[in-house]
Amino acid sequence: MKIEATVTMINVFTALEARMTSTDNEVLEIFCKINKFLYAHLPTERPKVAFSLGLTDAGGVGPFNTDITLKFSKVFYNFGEAYNPVSGCFTAPVRGAYYFRFTMWEYRTSYSMTVSLFHNDKRVMWNFDRNDEFYVNMSNALILQLEKGDLVYMTLHSGYSLYDTANNLVTFSGFLLFPL
Repeated sequence: MKIEATVTMINVFTALEARMTSTDNEVLEIFCKINKFLYAHLPTERPKVAFSLGLTDAGGVGPFNTDITLKFSKVFYNFGEAYNPVSGCFTAPVRGAYYFRFTMWEYRTSYSMTVSLFHNDKRVMWNFDRNDEFYVNMSNALILQLEKGDLVYMTLHSGYSLYDTANNLVTFSGFLLFPL
C-alpha cells in the first residue's frame, strides 16, 4: 500500500510540475506579447528638452521706447537646442507639457521692471515691481501645453528696465515635463 501511495504521489507531483511549466510558459508568452505591443506603440526614445539661461553681464538693460524680446545671451544649458539666443525664443520641438520659470532683478532706484511671458503671440503672464528703495526682484513659473513649433519668449515692457551681472540675477529656464 505504501508503494502504491508513493507512486500515486509521484504521479501527482509530476502532473503538477508539468502544469506549472505549461503555465509559466503561457505567462512568459503573454508577457512577451505585452512588451512587444508596448515597445511597438511607444516612442523609441523620449525627447530631451531643457534650457537654463542668464541675460547678460553688461549691467543695466533698458529702459527702451518699445517693448523688446529679452535675448538671454548666457546659455548655461540648452539640451535639444530649442532655445535660440539670437531671437530670444524657445521653439517646442514636440507636443507636450513644458515647465518655465524666471527670475528678474533691478537695483537702480527710480527704475521699475515689467516683464511678460508669451506663448506664441498671447501674453500668458505679466509681472511688475517698482524699486522705491534698494532693489527689487521677482520670480514666477508656470506649466504650458505646447504644440510642436509653438514659441515661448519673454518681453521687457517699454519704459522699464532690468539689471544683470556675472552673478546671474536675471535668468530664464524651461524643460519638457512629458510629451503628449
